[in-house]
Amino acid sequence: MELRSILADLDRWLAEHAPGDFRQLMPPADPARIAALTAGAFQVHEDVLVWLSTHDGSQRDPGPPAGAFVPSDFPLLGVSGMTQGLANMVEEVERAVADGEEEFIVGLEAHELWLPVARNHTGGELVVDHRPGGDHGAVLELDPSIGLDGVKRWDSMSHMFGSILGALHNTSMLATGSGVKTAPRIEDPGDALPHVVWDLYFGQPQDASGRAVTPRSAT
Repeated sequence: MELRSILADLDRWLAEHAPGDFRQLMPPADPARIAALTAGAFQVHEDVLVWLSTHDGSQRDPGPPAGAFVPSDFPLLGVSGMTQGLANMVEEVERAVADGEEEFIVGLEAHELWLPVARNHTGGELVVDHRPGGDHGAVLELDPSIGLDGVKRWDSMSHMFGSILGALHNTSMLATGSGVKTAPRIEDPGDALPHVVWDLYFGQPQDASGRAVTPRSAT
């Protein structure tokens, strides 16, 4: 399915089932800001352009947990967040090269062709790989605190959003970057709008339809 159609279906699902997440979705980003995203350093992958032309991020309000409907609890970035994230990547690469630590950092914890598209509350990031080759456009997860150095999670943002939409529809499991299984549910806190949370399953069984059974912990 084409990404715009996937995002339209995702919007409809969130509006109906997780209005707390839906209200966090920003309107489309300004085309001029999208065009200037990398300042000409590289051509931005089409999936990123489609996302930004649909929503300029998914965290209108920085405080609430809503808006983090990408497992594991990742709010999606808009143009400003991506721009700052890319600048941080470039700075980290330059620092590593200057300190002689290139082999320990570049392509593991940072790369000038990794464009951050999501960041969670623990400092983990999802980045779209813009390096030439077979993984061009892939979504990688970075989180040095748990040993995730550029682990591939999805082939593309289209694959990511399609997988999430399928899991939301079917309450089925997805794998995290560390290999742990996670499945969505709607949390209704009573004092705020319902939103998606992802429960973690450590070796727990599934039912015949692939639905998760008895979570060990929640994220």
